[in-house]
Amino acid sequence: MSSERGVVQVPHALRVTAREHGLGARKGLVRDEPKRFPWGAVLPVGVLGVFLGWLAVSYAIEDQREQGAWYFSLPLLVLAAIPLGFVGFFLSAWLFRPRPPQIWVAWYEHGVLRHTDRGETEAYTWDEIAAVTRQDIRVTNGITGAGTHRLTVEPEHGDEIVVGDEFDGIVPFAEGLGDAFSRARVPRDAARLEAGERIGFGVVGIDLSGIAQGGRRIGWQEVERVDVRQGVVEIRRRGDRTPWTTLPAPGFPNLAVFLTLADALLRQHEA
Repeated sequence: MSSERGVVQVPHALRVTAREHGLGARKGLVRDEPKRFPWGAVLPVGVLGVFLGWLAVSYAIEDQREQGAWYFSLPLLVLAAIPLGFVGFFLSAWLFRPRPPQIWVAWYEHGVLRHTDRGETEAYTWDEIAAVTRQDIRVTNGITGAGTHRLTVEPEHGDEIVVGDEFDGIVPFAEGLGDAFSRARVPRDAARLEAGERIGFGVVGIDLSGIAQGGRRIGWQEVERVDVRQGVVEIRRRGDRTPWTTLPAPGFPNLAVFLTLADALLRQHEA
């Protein structure tokens, strides 16, 4: 399923680079949205400053006419200058700030591509990617909730590709990319395990005999289950009331690959 929403103009460089790297058909595309000027926060302050300024000038004219001392309204003039100065500073900082590049990120049948409007384009096949990590965090006050989303694609060689909430449609895009990467990565890592290698997933590693974390180790015959509950990866030893270890699911590299391989090795040792 494509994660593209609405009509998004696709730069020609994406098509050319995807074809050159043999990435296949495009499945998902997101583009970051430029930040808009926060009128809702700045405009009321500006209106307040204009009102205070008008009031101060009116009093100054009246004081000058009646008492010949316009400076009696000086405190009010200073008070009016504070919000007007804030608005002026904010406007100048916004207008003269360095313009961030427009970024497109797309995933294909066989990999990922990132392109900017400055002409920078980089593409990676699934085999050239070391890890795909999701950092989805939900914040709630008990009644309503809001979430932040972040997807990081870490190539074997090259800069990370990061997609956050500034990209419209990040959730379906991240789900589609993560699923495609996992489908491509699981057979490769399963073959590495069969060859006797140990595969690392952040602070934990697995091989044909068990799971290791730091100086600790647990054999597959001891493991009761490996799953995710309420945003936490739990590894449980048979007979224990508490988990052997717990790890936060947000930020866990290649989580779907880890869970798939762990499940397969558990079944293998139970057979």
